[in-house]
Amino acid sequence: MSDAKRPPLMPLDEALAILLAKATSVLGSESVSTFEADGRVLAENVVSGLTVPPRDNSSMDGYAVRVADCAAPGAVLTVAQRIPAGTVGGPLAAGTAARIFTGAQIPEGADAVVMQEDTTALAEEGTLGRVQVDGIPAAGQWIRRAGEDVSAGDVVLARGERLTPAALGLAASVGFDRLQVARKPRVALLSTGDELVMPGEVAPKAMKPGAIYNSNRFFMRALLHRLGCEVNDLGIVPDNRDATIEALRAAAENNDLIITTGGVSVGEEDHIKAAVQALGELQLWSLSMKPGKPFAYGRIGSTHVT
Repeated sequence: MSDAKRPPLMPLDEALAILLAKATSVLGSESVSTFEADGRVLAENVVSGLTVPPRDNSSMDGYAVRVADCAAPGAVLTVAQRIPAGTVGGPLAAGTAARIFTGAQIPEGADAVVMQEDTTALAEEGTLGRVQVDGIPAAGQWIRRAGEDVSAGDVVLARGERLTPAALGLAASVGFDRLQVARKPRVALLSTGDELVMPGEVAPKAMKPGAIYNSNRFFMRALLHRLGCEVNDLGIVPDNRDATIEALRAAAENNDLIITTGGVSVGEEDHIKAAVQALGELQLWSLSMKPGKPFAYGRIGSTHVT
């Protein structure tokens, strides 16, 4: 065929746009443990049922104080209570301080935290002692306000988001031990070509003339797993029309997508075209790229084929 009679090559961007337009979300969803949800795609919004933090709390180890008691550097206050994280202290009386730790709730009456590096502890036997505040604290310093991170009713993770370790931590922080995620796409992967052999099955010195290792199988399988697909690896299909038809028919029964490598060019041993057309429909494209110029897209029933 002369160049004048050949159809123009399709730009890769155009081919991608056509394929994406044919993609429809029909996978449904499933509930999985938050521990197992890394890399999955959210099927519904994650809405917080609580405020984070739930109460004002300390962002430093130090002393909760009343700013009015520390109007000048060197103020000395009686340490009246000790508040570790997870406990609730009593109201803070004037002239006193509370030893407080990161994450602990700010006691009523306190309006600042002085980190321990800015204080001098004054021990007194039999008591919590006293503390000297070396500077002048500002109202609100080192206090994390209630709702500063999340308010009840906030959408903390949106539908369609691919979950990361940080997202899983966020979901857990608002109480989600399970998440509703999209079902993984089921993808059948098959290679065609009698020239293909598998690494480990045939040693390099034992390869017949014309034989090549099936490297595409390793590449495609790893790529599909990384994209979050459930891969059904059908191995190598012989260069035989009946075998190709049977492999495609079986694959179309239980998969959302069939990916084939090889078999869509114009050679007499390229059987994918005829096999797909016998079972469904197929479009052949010549892409403006090399390698990968011969490309096919079709459907067998509701299953996409490339």
